[in-house]
Amino acid sequence: MLLVAIASGALAFRLWRLDERVMHGDEANQAVRTGILMETGRYEYDLKDNHGPTLYYLSLPFAWLTAGKNFADTNEITFRLVPVLFGAGLVLLLWLVRDGLGRWPMIVSALLTAISPAMTFYSRYYIQEMLLVFFTFGTIAAGWRYARNPSMGWALLAGAFAGLTYATKETWVLSFGAAAVALAVSPAVRAGLFAVNRRHLLAALGVAAAVSVIFYSAFFTHWRGVLDSVLCYGNYLGWAGGEKSRHIHPWPYYLQILLWFHEGRGPVWNEALIVALAAVAMAVAWRRRRNGDAASAWLWFLAVYTLALTVIYSIIRHKSPWLMLTFLHGMILLAGVGAVALIEAARPSWAKWLVGALIAAAAWQLGGQACRANGRFCADPRNPCVYAHTSADLLNLVKRVNQIAAVHPAHHDMVIEVCANPYDTWPLPWYFRKFHNVGYWTQAGDVPAGLRPAIIITSMDQEPAVAAKLGADWQSEFYGVRPMVLLNIHIQKNLWDKFIASRANPKGP
Repeated sequence: MLLVAIASGALAFRLWRLDERVMHGDEANQAVRTGILMETGRYEYDLKDNHGPTLYYLSLPFAWLTAGKNFADTNEITFRLVPVLFGAGLVLLLWLVRDGLGRWPMIVSALLTAISPAMTFYSRYYIQEMLLVFFTFGTIAAGWRYARNPSMGWALLAGAFAGLTYATKETWVLSFGAAAVALAVSPAVRAGLFAVNRRHLLAALGVAAAVSVIFYSAFFTHWRGVLDSVLCYGNYLGWAGGEKSRHIHPWPYYLQILLWFHEGRGPVWNEALIVALAAVAMAVAWRRRRNGDAASAWLWFLAVYTLALTVIYSIIRHKSPWLMLTFLHGMILLAGVGAVALIEAARPSWAKWLVGALIAAAAWQLGGQACRANGRFCADPRNPCVYAHTSADLLNLVKRVNQIAAVHPAHHDMVIEVCANPYDTWPLPWYFRKFHNVGYWTQAGDVPAGLRPAIIITSMDQEPAVAAKLGADWQSEFYGVRPMVLLNIHIQKNLWDKFIASRANPKGP
């Protein structure tokens, strides 16, 4: 019951003001792709610049319930509900490893999962990461249950989770690689592997393959997607090495976020409590590694897995803060063990209460950070979770376009020309989902000569070429998309005058 109560609290916290943060470009990209699926029923995996299909398909029930098959009627909550549920669901999954962690370590891990700033922030982010963490942990947890009680049911569940992990994001291979390292250095766990029933193993692999094929083939309508789900790793090796990435950071990037992050006049951010308690648990795991009991073997596996995954992600040059969630979750699992170990090690009894109070105070501070991260600083670059995020000023651009549409005879059917590189374009396609005649071009020379747009939006690199074609009958404004990225909006002068007149006389004659 306590675990359910914590999960309920985690869910409520993640639902709080869910629609207030401006959409990140990546969120908008995922939402638009889901919109195409909900309206056309078609999905094709893109091996060059996208991730697995589970996010899109699992979003469909929420989209259908709230908007039918009309993408224009969806909103931020429609899509963000999906990672919210999986983020809160991580708490409930802890029940599967209760006898590995122990009852009170499980409860502490549940609380830390519920209030971790990064876990809460990205549980409200419409990207694949929270699903990846959930399915990865589900695979490991079901594997642990199988080790405790070998049966076909647990084998099939582990296989299903593994297939969903594969079908969610290509970085699954890093988590499974770290798990393989942990198994290789854990004699007790490795011995258990050799005792796995071959029929169970084949069944698990079969289910994993079937689940991944179902999703990547778009439910047997696009078989090329299955092949592309394998070929994609050639492309992602380029991202990992930094050749194709603009998000290159040094190896301690994630640790800096977790241990001490401070920008300008913003607050200090850290999840040092989790890292410190995880380090304690790793020391406990090292001391118990040769005990031979199942719980010690599980703890040793978890410690090596988390450490290996942390090292792997730190070595990879391409970095963004949400990528750390898989190993941060491993740290949270360990932190529950570390917290209880510290309390049990304290002598005399008053010292136990003191240690417990200090941990509780640090956890309270962690929860306060989570409130700030998802509240006042939800789109502020001084928040370490806010990365290449859309500026709230873009909403002013969207507001202006809607104001012009209100005075245009065609309203949402008016023609809008967007001439910008793709990086500068997102999340405009999301915010323009109600407009029916929006054209996107990356080069001004590609725009059809006969096009007569009511509004032209350009990125700064295309502005000179567009401006050269414009006459004097345009009104121009600048708006911020994200830090150091601006868009210029040109509005037909006659529409601008009608808009100004409507403001001066809002009730009409």
